[in-house]
Amino acid sequence: MIDIIVILLMSLPLIVLGSTIGPDSAINFGSRIPKAKLKSEEGLKRLRRIKIALILAGSFILVGGFACLAFHWEDYQLVVILIPEIVAIIYMLLQLYKIEKKGKSLLVLMLSIIVILGVLLLIGTLPITATDNNMTIRNDTLFIEGLYAKEIPIASITQVDSNATVPDIEMRTNGMSLGEINVGHFKTEEGQDVLLYLHSDDTNVTHIKTKNNEDIYINFKDSALSVDFPNKLKASFHRPVKGK
Repeated sequence: MIDIIVILLMSLPLIVLGSTIGPDSAINFGSRIPKAKLKSEEGLKRLRRIKIALILAGSFILVGGFACLAFHWEDYQLVVILIPEIVAIIYMLLQLYKIEKKGKSLLVLMLSIIVILGVLLLIGTLPITATDNNMTIRNDTLFIEGLYAKEIPIASITQVDSNATVPDIEMRTNGMSLGEINVGHFKTEEGQDVLLYLHSDDTNVTHIKTKNNEDIYINFKDSALSVDFPNKLKASFHRPVKGK
């Protein structure tokens, strides 16, 4: 559901803006371009280019985004949504400032901000694609390191299931998603809160349930690790806790 909302929020504003843009548009573009320049032959020509660019970009995001969902091309979803958005905005700004033919320093600043934001967004996705959450068991505690790090005392674990089925997810409440990677807090379609550390579409998923009624689902990019992890955890789970 959340993916659909993101696609609509990123595509429809571009389509609406492109459909309504014109010399008499209420949108001032933050540049105070005189209407006389917008209504000039040069202005009308560049506004038509902006209109086409925005509608094409929005339509590409809309169709491409839903195609990614329909055909499970999650790995390409970020590119399909982000790249057309940035290109369309940069193109619009360039065309507007060619109409105005001044304010070059402001143009450079605006373009720099857009590029920086785009780079930061891409960099922000790297932590969830680079490595798995490191899972170690020591001192009778399961340590989950990395994003959404957590410590789980072995004594608090009531259930460990291998080859578990991840429930259908309704929304991300405090987590990160990119393609097959889902890390953090999510809510299922049944309204249950779950904690996910899923780094691939591998069906070898470990389900952990704790005394606090937490449901945690874990797998790894490496299928061998996904298979081996529940065995190690079960061995610790059934081993008497030190001091008892």
